[in-house]
Amino acid sequence: MKGRLRPKRSASLVSSLNEVNFKLFHKKATISILSGGLNKTVAVVCKVVLWIRHDDDAPLYYLTCDLDQSYFILSVYGLQNEAIKEGDRVVLLEPYYKILDISWKEQRYKFKSIRVDFPEQIIINEKAPAAHHVARASIRAQHKP
Repeated sequence: MKGRLRPKRSASLVSSLNEVNFKLFHKKATISILSGGLNKTVAVVCKVVLWIRHDDDAPLYYLTCDLDQSYFILSVYGLQNEAIKEGDRVVLLEPYYKILDISWKEQRYKFKSIRVDFPEQIIINEKAPAAHHVARASIRAQHKP
């Protein structure tokens, strides 16, 4: 899916992605070569195009674009919404890939998606997420007699 962005705009979005360096034991990949499920030893480099707002705290959703100018939905767990901003360059380590097939108002939609479950699986602008951006786990208990 190339979306409705002009080709020149789309190319400029991903032009800086080739410059992303990471010293890890992961193979740089695009979404088109991922297999369904967990992709071990793989890293997808992408640019955040849009933060998708919704009512829940988790996960965070983004429209992103990879080196091949393929657009996909990124869902991120374990981070606060200030951690990733539009325009950020993001590296997704060991991504979980899935095609979402949704019907809505008698229309059918298919979206490519990547899910990242832990802050350790993401690099933002060539840095690990800041500690204050990591979501804190909490458990609430209520005694009911």
